[in-house]
Amino acid sequence: MILKICVFSRVDKMRAEMNLVERMKQLTLRRWIGMAAGNIILAVGVCILKWSGTGNDPYTGMNMALAAVIGLRFGVFQIIINCFVFLLELFFGRKYIGPGTIVNWFLIGPLVDWFYPVLRHWFFGVPSSWGQQLVLAVLGVIVISFACSVYQTADAGISPYDSLAIIGEERTPIPYFWCRMFCDGVCALVCFLAHGVVGIGMLLCAFALGPVIAFFNRFFSVPVLLGREKKTTAGS
Repeated sequence: MILKICVFSRVDKMRAEMNLVERMKQLTLRRWIGMAAGNIILAVGVCILKWSGTGNDPYTGMNMALAAVIGLRFGVFQIIINCFVFLLELFFGRKYIGPGTIVNWFLIGPLVDWFYPVLRHWFFGVPSSWGQQLVLAVLGVIVISFACSVYQTADAGISPYDSLAIIGEERTPIPYFWCRMFCDGVCALVCFLAHGVVGIGMLLCAFALGPVIAFFNRFFSVPVLLGREKKTTAGS
C-alpha cells in the first residue's frame, strides 16, 4: 500500500509539473492580462460586498471575521490562511498551480484593504437603507462574477481555496457541487461563529455566482480571451 502511494505520488508529480510547464508556454498576452485584471476586479467586487454590509463570499467572510477577532488586517490574515490552504493544493493539486495562483494568494487581501476605505470615501460612507444595501450586494455579485469569469477563463492557475473543491472531486467519489458546498458551508459556519456578517450578500454568492459567471463566460471571457485560440484549434 505504501509503495502504491509513493508510485502514484511520483507519477502525479511528474504529470503536474508537465502540465504547469505546458500552461506557462500556452499563456497568451490576452490571458496574462485577463488573469491580472480579473484578480484586481475581484478585489473591487469584494470591497463592494463588504461595503453593502450584507456579507461576502463564505471564504472571504470567514477570513474577515477571524481577522477582526485576532486583530489583524484582513489582507495579512488572508495571506497567512492561504499559505496553509496552498499546502493542500501543492500536495494534491499541483497541476492547478500557476501564476494566477500566486497573484490571487498575495494580491486580493492587500488590495481589499487599500480599495475599501477609498470606496467608502468616494461614495458617501455606509449605505443608509436596506434598498441601498441590496443594490450594492447585487452589484458586488455581478462584479465578482465578471472577475471570476475573466480570471478563470485565462486558465493561469487556480487560487488555493478554489482548488479545494476540485481536489475533493478528484480524490473522492463526491461530485464537485457537493465538495464546493461543503467548503463554503464550513467557511460560512466559522464566519457565523466568529460573529462575522452572514446575510443576503453571502447567500447571493452561494447561489448566483455560478449562473452569472457562466453568462460572462459565454458572452465575454471566452470570445475575448480564447476566441482566436478556439478558431485555431477548430481549424487544425
